[in-house]
Amino acid sequence: MLAPMTHSYHRFRELTWLDLTFWAGKEIVADGRDCFLRKEVTQVSVTESNGILAWVASEELFATLVEYEHGELYSECTCQPIENTCVHAIAVIIELIVHLKKNISIPRAKSNDRRFYLL
Repeated sequence: MLAPMTHSYHRFRELTWLDLTFWAGKEIVADGRDCFLRKEVTQVSVTESNGILAWVASEELFATLVEYEHGELYSECTCQPIENTCVHAIAVIIELIVHLKKNISIPRAKSNDRRFYLL
């Protein structure tokens, strides 16, 4: 099943580099962009709560989830970042924005998706 375009997705589409920098910091955004450019993000899918779930094959394979909670960006990653977010979350957001701008369909994550259990 493919995910419908909902209001929540427009939030991700509307994000700017400044928004991401404010949320994660300049260095994390730059590293996340590099991660995206190396094509490390795979199997992007959308959760029931309109979050983004993906694999990121960086130093190792990480499960990453990004959501809006109470109007704020929130992320979880199996890299267990010390800060509020990580380069993998930034890369996943950029990947989703590219999918949206190119009208690439995004599948809905199944409730038993392995990544949920890892997070």
